[in-house]
Amino acid sequence: MHRVTIPTLAVFALAAACTPSPVVVEVLPPRTSVSCTAPSAGDPSLGRGLLDVTASLGTHGSYIADLRVSVKGANTRIDGFTISYTTPDGSSNDVEATAKGVAGDIVVGDTVLSGDDDDRRVAVVENVELIPRDLATAFQEDAGLGLNKIEFARLGVSITPIVEGEEVVAAESTFAVDLCAGCLVQPPDICSDDGQFALIPVTCRPGQDTPLFTCVQVGAAP
Repeated sequence: MHRVTIPTLAVFALAAACTPSPVVVEVLPPRTSVSCTAPSAGDPSLGRGLLDVTASLGTHGSYIADLRVSVKGANTRIDGFTISYTTPDGSSNDVEATAKGVAGDIVVGDTVLSGDDDDRRVAVVENVELIPRDLATAFQEDAGLGLNKIEFARLGVSITPIVEGEEVVAAESTFAVDLCAGCLVQPPDICSDDGQFALIPVTCRPGQDTPLFTCVQVGAAP
């Protein structure tokens, strides 16, 4: 009987070839340009978001994000995302129930990541609703959290891509969103003696990430 010995490096290479490549999701910066176009695939990821739950009363109400999806060395198709939430401590039973009710799969249409060899495949999936209006409204009505312009609560959003292909595996990403009440959609409480309120002219997603109002000098452009 002849014994066949496989070199150690070959074993490592074989194991690496059989290991599925993770499909990673990142939240891109908010839209702030005049055209409100989506960020490019090369933009740095957003570390944390901000949602004014007061906006759920009529300004906008949900948290919408552009997501970067990427995978190295494998082709895949992304059909959507699975969303779940970690609510702040002290949340009401209504908030907890709403968070469970709105969690689940979001179908966004096919996004294909393809390339050659060990290339990193990257794409941007636009306008994904990470926090629905119903959940934002539940937070707005939860007096126990004490949300206002300076008191915040943090909501954890878990995002997992729905992927196709045996060579890939979905990697869960966690994104934090700070919740406030009035910090983005209401005028500042105090301006300097020579200032006045001004409405910022370009706000792509009202109530999210960027304030609607600022304090400016009288006669100055916002």
